[in-house]
Amino acid sequence: MCRITIFAIALCFIVLTGCKEISYREPQPKGKKPLPEIPKKLHGTYLLKATGEDSPDTLLIRSKGYYIASDKKESLLGDSLVLKKFKGYYFVNINENPEWLMRVIRVEDNGDLTYMSMDTEERSFNMLLKSLSQEVPLDSLVVNGEKLYQIDPTPKQLIQLIQKGYFKNTFQMKKIK
Repeated sequence: MCRITIFAIALCFIVLTGCKEISYREPQPKGKKPLPEIPKKLHGTYLLKATGEDSPDTLLIRSKGYYIASDKKESLLGDSLVLKKFKGYYFVNINENPEWLMRVIRVEDNGDLTYMSMDTEERSFNMLLKSLSQEVPLDSLVVNGEKLYQIDPTPKQLIQLIQKGYFKNTFQMKKIK
């Protein structure tokens, strides 16, 4: 099972390490403009607790970026961290040349945030690849001896992937301020 580590979340973005995952050629949803600032609706302090973790961490979201207590460094929106909004979801894009990793944030009615990532744990990765390839074109490339799998969905297809359950709730971020 993959260990989830908090790396960069410009709103709550984590990168799964030690796991294969689906990546993207460009920030998603493609064709949508990046937000120049994090909307006020998301500003605040959140308690982070990933599934299976005993001790929670704290996330502070501001207009230009975020700060995770355990990382002790602020991550700012820019060329390598891009935030977009579409159809009620926020899309956090992290540049990991030559690929982009993407996470989805949904704001709950009570102000909490739901953090979603591609479901790679419930199914085997090969089954995920097979299922995804029936939804959107799937490409692969080899970089430094590692095979990367990329999809290039339209914005509509991306929303359909969320609605069909390809993205699962990784954790809740409870708003505390």
